[in-house]
Amino acid sequence: MKKFLIFLGIIAVVAVALMATTPDRQQHVDTIKSVMTGAVNAELRERNIDGPLASIVSAAATTALDKYLTSNFIVRDHRFYSLGFIDYNGEFQMVSVGVFNHIYTLNEEEARDMIKNKLNPIDILKSQLKK
Repeated sequence: MKKFLIFLGIIAVVAVALMATTPDRQQHVDTIKSVMTGAVNAELRERNIDGPLASIVSAAATTALDKYLTSNFIVRDHRFYSLGFIDYNGEFQMVSVGVFNHIYTLNEEEARDMIKNKLNPIDILKSQLKK
């Protein structure tokens, strides 16, 4: 019986720790923005765009990404964890999981693929101009 009570105590402590350290929306946004900005900068380097032009493009991409995430990024906060989804044309794609105050998200290569295939920068800019 003692082992069972100790087991229940450990489970309770872990549950309380999970609830107390569930990341909020802003932590998800900051992490996703960091990964996406890294992907944009990697794409610029791959295309040999550097100097002032790279700075301008990077700043514009970061601004567009920030606006896009403001209106199209959804965080589902569950009791013990949180999930981040990007809404693109009604299709939700999970891009982050938050647990124990840490965000696990796509890596830079997956972010580059998402930007190229799903989040076409021209479509994003068009949608932002319409609003």
